[in-house]
Amino acid sequence: MVGNSALDAAIQVRILSSQQNRVNENNNMKSLTKNFYLSLGLSEKVLLTINKEISLPVGLKLSPFARPCRIEMLNEAIGWPKGKNQETRKITKIYKSGNFVIAVGKPGKEAAPDFKRKHYITGATTNNPNDMNPFITKKGKKVGNDLTFGAMFEQVEHLMRADMFGLELLGMLIFRMAFVLDHKKNQKNKWRYTPPKKSLVILKKRLPEIGSVPADVFLYFLDVLALNEDVKMHTLGHENAQYDYGRINTLLTFANLVAVLLNRRSLAKFAGAFARPPSGMAPLPKIKGLFETYPLLSPDFH
Repeated sequence: MVGNSALDAAIQVRILSSQQNRVNENNNMKSLTKNFYLSLGLSEKVLLTINKEISLPVGLKLSPFARPCRIEMLNEAIGWPKGKNQETRKITKIYKSGNFVIAVGKPGKEAAPDFKRKHYITGATTNNPNDMNPFITKKGKKVGNDLTFGAMFEQVEHLMRADMFGLELLGMLIFRMAFVLDHKKNQKNKWRYTPPKKSLVILKKRLPEIGSVPADVFLYFLDVLALNEDVKMHTLGHENAQYDYGRINTLLTFANLVAVLLNRRSLAKFAGAFARPPSGMAPLPKIKGLFETYPLLSPDFH
């Protein structure tokens, strides 16, 4: 038998060895990560510029941070004017970029009296009277048809054939959007999405268009879509953005889709998540494996 002191020493050696292995693995991962990005033709300067602008604040609890802003935006959206029916919708313009306007029309389709949804708490059948219809116009004319989640997933999927780093940057911006990390108050004291300037310039160079609209217009539209999901969750029982239902889960599903297309998350797990609550969502985990999926979000990337 080995004596206690010898056993303790052996254990200590194994612990130190294990720690050193982890350090070596981390160093290898950093080296591989750097080499991977450099192989895409990206300079260290660009990588560090993006990382400095979009890395997550150390120790920030994402969902609690986002909630006050989500509540204010939710209350603003509920208060926007609405017409008597689908034919007499009232329009509220939210974002403008060049000739493009991102707006909502109220009431949306789910506000119709014959639209049936189940209240998440009471189980009662009801409609969604606060529903909105997000849309995009160019020079006053509506762009395309009403976009479903499926249609937007397809638009993102097409980016695989355009630029993989542009796709990754889009995924990271969407992740940040989920937790309103890039929202600021405008001159009217209203929260609005303000994409990180340098990252947006790089994104637009690599992906000039997403689904036939400029990249920033796509992001603005996605923000409005996520807001409408918060409105829906609030109306149907998950009040005042208490949980990740709505905005957060919706946008994390898009961020997860991008990660799958980058071959950094499992397609099978992504598809399987749609069969589990929350229905129709497959959100990317907020913490576990995040920086392996999106290294440039890490505050320790440098």
